[in-house]
Amino acid sequence: MIDIPPSLVLQVLTIFLWSGAVLSIFFGVFTWLQDKKSSINKIFALVTISVAIWLGATVPMLNNCQIDSVAYFWDKVVYCGVVFIPIFLYHFALIMGQEKRISYKALLPIGYLTATAFLFLLWFFPKLFIFGSFKYEWGCHSIAQPGHNFFLAYFVGFLLIFFYKMFKLWRGSADPVLRVQSKYIFFSFLFLFASSLAFLPGYKIGVFPIAYVFPVIWILVLTYAITRHSLLNAKVIIVDVLAALVVFTIFAYTLLSKGADDAVIRISFLGLILIFAWLAVRGVHREIIEKERLGIMVKERTKELEEAKGIAEERAKELERWYNLTVGRELKMAELKKRMDEMEEQLKKK
Repeated sequence: MIDIPPSLVLQVLTIFLWSGAVLSIFFGVFTWLQDKKSSINKIFALVTISVAIWLGATVPMLNNCQIDSVAYFWDKVVYCGVVFIPIFLYHFALIMGQEKRISYKALLPIGYLTATAFLFLLWFFPKLFIFGSFKYEWGCHSIAQPGHNFFLAYFVGFLLIFFYKMFKLWRGSADPVLRVQSKYIFFSFLFLFASSLAFLPGYKIGVFPIAYVFPVIWILVLTYAITRHSLLNAKVIIVDVLAALVVFTIFAYTLLSKGADDAVIRISFLGLILIFAWLAVRGVHREIIEKERLGIMVKERTKELEEAKGIAEERAKELERWYNLTVGRELKMAELKKRMDEMEEQLKKK
């Protein structure tokens, strides 16, 4: 079995957590700027900001495990973001699915009141939820108290309803675009939900901190959905900005290296990120160029068809005029012949 130094794990986690926090904030601001009046964009921005608070506050918590009071403070800050994620996602699902049933709508204010109550009790009566410190090989976490079980029931309950609503949209919506978008939202937030493994140390279960990798996967899936399927009406330029933000974040973290060994690890990681960022940007730009080329071809073909249709309509009008002229002449000749026959018949009788 490979023996991974906890210090190395902490460095990698710090990179992932800071990157995830920065990108989450970027996602929130970006989606809000796309349409400031859109309710769904506002709620999605609140979701990403809550995730950013969770990820960002986790960094100082893990880096101060030796100072219980500091780690405890930052753990409470972590919950400031976590406590609102379920209700924000539930609200997001109601708007996206255009939910009209009163039973689902009635849960919305209950959820917001519950989240606010948990936040209030967490700061003013924290011992009801988390107290003490559990330290393990990979980090630390405040120990869950009986009140934390009620919080988990609220957390899991609203998230399960959110996934249920997204699954229904994915499998049952008549709108093909909505089906695709809800599918990617379902799977992306499924990765984020997997981050709930971070609660285990609170119950004195020391596990490898794989939970903090899932938010990065969540961001990558959302990036793909936005660039490929116009999720939340976002523009494809997001890929370039995301790549630049990731590279900048890790580059800044590399400059803060402590010692030669630390610098080598961070520079190696930065090199890998540069390669992946370049491949992602190149792939997306190629796809954009191909889409633009196909779009031009479709426009040209449409123009040709419209011109052909115009010519066909003009010829049809000419044929109709010729038909009216020829048929009209034949009818007049038949009428004249009939009158001549009648006159001839009258002359015979006289």
